Amino acid sequence: MVDEADHRPLNGAKGRGAAVNQRDTNRQLKRQAVIDAGLARLLSGPIGALRSVVNASSLSAEAGLSKDTTYRLFKDNDGHSNDAIIREVAAAASRPAWAGFAESSKAMATAFQDALRQEVPFTDLLIDIMAANVESQFRSPGGPTGWLLHAAAITASPAWRGERHLSAEDRRLGEELLAVRADFYRTMTDDLSPLLAAAMSLINRRPRPGMDPRRLIALIHAMIDGAVLRWYIDPDTFDSTLIGEATYALAIAFTEEGALDDPRRPTDPDAETEYDALLQEAATAWERSPGRTVGSTALDCSVEPHRAALLFPTDADLADGVIWNLVLGGGTLVRTPFAPLPGGSEGQEQATGPALLLGILRRLREVVEELPGAAELVRDEKPAVGIGVSAQLQHEAAEIIRRHCPGVDPRITAGELVASALTGDAGWPAVISLMRVVDAGAPVPTDWRSARPE
Repeated sequence: MVDEADHRPLNGAKGRGAAVNQRDTNRQLKRQAVIDAGLARLLSGPIGALRSVVNASSLSAEAGLSKDTTYRLFKDNDGHSNDAIIREVAAAASRPAWAGFAESSKAMATAFQDALRQEVPFTDLLIDIMAANVESQFRSPGGPTGWLLHAAAITASPAWRGERHLSAEDRRLGEELLAVRADFYRTMTDDLSPLLAAAMSLINRRPRPGMDPRRLIALIHAMIDGAVLRWYIDPDTFDSTLIGEATYALAIAFTEEGALDDPRRPTDPDAETEYDALLQEAATAWERSPGRTVGSTALDCSVEPHRAALLFPTDADLADGVIWNLVLGGGTLVRTPFAPLPGGSEGQEQATGPALLLGILRRLREVVEELPGAAELVRDEKPAVGIGVSAQLQHEAAEIIRRHCPGVDPRITAGELVASALTGDAGWPAVISLMRVVDAGAPVPTDWRSARPE
């Protein structure tokens, strides 16, 4: 039998161990309480954190002003100078030039033009310009500041489904910040509309039923924003080319083959079906042989000749309709089906206008080579109905040249560009030479035809 005294030291050690364990448990509970408080503060305190960084007191010294002067400069109707400063800073951070959108537009335009001149296929070209857009994000001060504003205001959004830990004042400021950011994204959507119109024209696609161009641009924005944020966190996950490919795949998933914008398209469903059948049959037939008439096309696709004549009064109308759908099917550049040509973003249209024009002219050149019979009719005859694709392209080119290259006769220059592209490969060197001069923003010299592309 063991003496009880032998157990006393052991019992004492157990007691000390239990006390240590209890202290560790208490310590962990206290640590967890701090962590829980931190999590709650992350949800309830971002607006306050923003105020602690952006306020009259902290910014007055950096601006070289007294605190009283700074407070007076930004005092709003409610006397909230600090919130007024935050609103003004948020608005400034959302201006395209400062936020980096103007720079990304120029990067995309440069990639677009380089790829066109190197005869890069249109699919690869579109991936390249998306990759260029992604790369530009990592030089943009608008990225970190924009997402800081989003993070501060996100629980003020009506889309937030969790508990709100915001005061009425904080929620009001958060809603104002989100409204500023929403306006910024709407501006980007408007400014990117001509690019989407050109992209859809280049690959002959349109939004699928239930999808519209603006929502498609918003989806593309969301994919790029999310990919860029993930790249910041984990730079080894992917590169800009992979993001460009994913963005292109997203666009393909939400589009279908066909034209979005066609001024001749009838509104009657039966007539629209016949219209599409005539265009498709004519394009296929012109690929095989130059001889094609409205009557022969109607017979080949089982459309009554008199109904075909109502849709296309002459062979030139049919040829013009085919080429319009293949070249301008995504919408015109001066005014797309869903937004006007941008004017609010300084430098954006200057950067992209000539690039988009060059892309459409290259598409025209390729269609001319594929359908020489249709191209001949478009060159030689005017359609009986509508302005016609040649005249529309000249109008588009003239408007872009007028904005980009003051001092040049836009009408004559545009006529030269479209006429050269309508001759296909033979006229393409002239297009490149003239576009180099136009892109430089200088007057077109009389000997521009002698300048050969590099």
